[in-house]
Amino acid sequence: MAQKQDVYREIVRRYMEGKSSDEELEVFFRLLKEGKLKRYLREAMSREERALLDRFESRGGHWRPLAMAAAICGLLIGGAAWYLGRKTTAKASPVAATISKPQEDIAPGRNHALLTLPGGKMFDLDSNTKTELTLQTGTRLVKNKAGEWVYQAPTAEAAAVVYNTLSAPRGGQFPFVLEDGTRVWLNAASSLRFPTAFQGTTREVYLDGEAYFEVAPDAKRAFQVKVGDEAVTVLGTTFNIDAYPDESGIRTTLLSGSVRVERGGASVLMHPGEIAGIAQDGRIDRLDDDDAVDASVAWRNGYFSFSNDDIQTVMRQIS
Repeated sequence: MAQKQDVYREIVRRYMEGKSSDEELEVFFRLLKEGKLKRYLREAMSREERALLDRFESRGGHWRPLAMAAAICGLLIGGAAWYLGRKTTAKASPVAATISKPQEDIAPGRNHALLTLPGGKMFDLDSNTKTELTLQTGTRLVKNKAGEWVYQAPTAEAAAVVYNTLSAPRGGQFPFVLEDGTRVWLNAASSLRFPTAFQGTTREVYLDGEAYFEVAPDAKRAFQVKVGDEAVTVLGTTFNIDAYPDESGIRTTLLSGSVRVERGGASVLMHPGEIAGIAQDGRIDRLDDDDAVDASVAWRNGYFSFSNDDIQTVMRQIS
């Protein structure tokens, strides 16, 4: 019970400080709708803010997600005066009202990620000042000399496969080392699901978004990245996968070694310097273009790279 309370307090703290990722916001609003965060929101608010919230409830508020979000955002940006006067504009959009404040400059990207364990416990890996974290029994995170978190799992096989999730918010990226020594750079608005311990003859992970991989060689266990119904299988290599849902397809860029891209009954064996694109109709195309390869992995070095791209493509990348 105490552990669940700590999780709820952490969810509220990150929301109040504006640090929530897209996934965390989804969890926040769901718990808010279920009425499970009311106590912890009150704890995080000042006396004046609690009085304002009481006033909101006395006017018929029932902790609806959008209304509650508007109230809290108003508190955070000093919008209490606006909120108290909203009765005269009850039909106005609560979300639109919260963004009437002049826009500030967008902060630059930084290394930031949240690790969620199978039981729901979360660790903010960006702000944590420790050099070692104990996760579950036999598993831990150790920060190496380069400042990267290295995941260490027990050598004995577990009874069941359960997964951790590493999530990077918009505007954030994160380097991470899996238990087999594979290095992963997770791009913004992306998440990686990986088992608490690799078992069997395949090292499987699940990607949503974009990541750059340097796979540790292991002749006995292939490394496989799954994105929907696509699988990229390797033994040891360096490659990038772009699988954002708002893009037209999935792109795998190979820098060294070789990988096999599979979808349904189709597959292609890639060579360094190639890009394999899977279109919406399932067709797999290969492109051999040095400029396109450089553009695909520019984010890994902190750059945007565009060449004859339309404005829609450019703005999706910037977002």
